[in-house]
Amino acid sequence: MTTDGRPDPTTEQEHTMDSTSTSATDRPAGSSDDTAPWAVDGTATGSTGDTASSAAPAATPAPERGVRVGTVVWGLVVAAVGVGLAALAAGVVFDVQLAFIVLVALAGVGLVIGSVVSAGRRRSSAAGRA
Repeated sequence: MTTDGRPDPTTEQEHTMDSTSTSATDRPAGSSDDTAPWAVDGTATGSTGDTASSAAPAATPAPERGVRVGTVVWGLVVAAVGVGLAALAAGVVFDVQLAFIVLVALAGVGLVIGSVVSAGRRRSSAAGRA
């Protein structure tokens, strides 16, 4: 009961709980439960069902791929935009729209050529292994 005569909500909630429901304090300290993914002792499985003892076997490492073509092309695009902005700030006058069209066209050509070369390298290395 509270000081003004009303029933205490926490006390009433404890009385209205049925016998099948359990709270976090009703479980033993080391029990494993899917509702306790925050447990730090490693016994709770969390929502994924993984435990530390059921780790998957180590996979074979992926072969080194080198630098991706898209990374290089888009890096060059960003560098070209930076050079263009620096040139505009320095007072150089050029057609920005035409420069943008040329830049995007060159990036597209670079991506296509890079993917063809990369596919050719993969094919030749796969044929060498077989």
